[in-house]
Amino acid sequence: MRYEQHCPIALAAEVVGEPWTLLVIRELLNGSTAIDDIAAGVPGMSAGLLTKRLRKLGSAGLVVLGTRRAELTASGRELAEVIEQLGHWGARRLPPPRYGDLNPALVLRDLCREIDRTLLPAEAVSIHFRFTESPGSRWWWLVLSQTVAAPTVHDPRLPLAMRIECTLGALARVWLGHTEWLDALRDKAIIITGPRTAVRQAITWIGTSRFAGDATIGPDAPLLSS
Repeated sequence: MRYEQHCPIALAAEVVGEPWTLLVIRELLNGSTAIDDIAAGVPGMSAGLLTKRLRKLGSAGLVVLGTRRAELTASGRELAEVIEQLGHWGARRLPPPRYGDLNPALVLRDLCREIDRTLLPAEAVSIHFRFTESPGSRWWWLVLSQTVAAPTVHDPRLPLAMRIECTLGALARVWLGHTEWLDALRDKAIIITGPRTAVRQAITWIGTSRFAGDATIGPDAPLLSS
């Protein structure tokens, strides 16, 4: 889109303001470089549209395109602060996502990206999630170690650190900061079974989103549907 204005905001919006573009940049900033990995973070976007958006970002000097790969340039990486502030504003000023907006693959992918791997065991373990209500697969595992944090729908056959049973909405509420971990556990919205250390490990390993501190908690907070 061309706004045909001199304003730098208008000029920038011509590059990054089209549908899906900010989410593509988000995926690149989060470390995705393979086209397939970028696509996994924007599952509602067609392959053709993703290619079109990447080419436009490349023409603007924000992305270097290769064979099935894309990487931000220094100019593209300067958008990190803009994207981050947009996330904080959204968490602070907008209601939580509706249940229909929740996707277990994306929630767990996002969660794994922010796990502090230095807190994880050296040898890989797994957490088994059983979502009692989910728009996708209800059984998921997180594979966790100091070198990897990744979700999978296939049993990784690793030592099981714990089992977590909840709705996807309950997990999202805790992760996004609209409910405290201890409140969700007390109310049995999230049930953790395993060794005596399992609850402490779950809270420490999974934690909350970096945007959780901006979220509203309390009786006036809009709630996710479970």
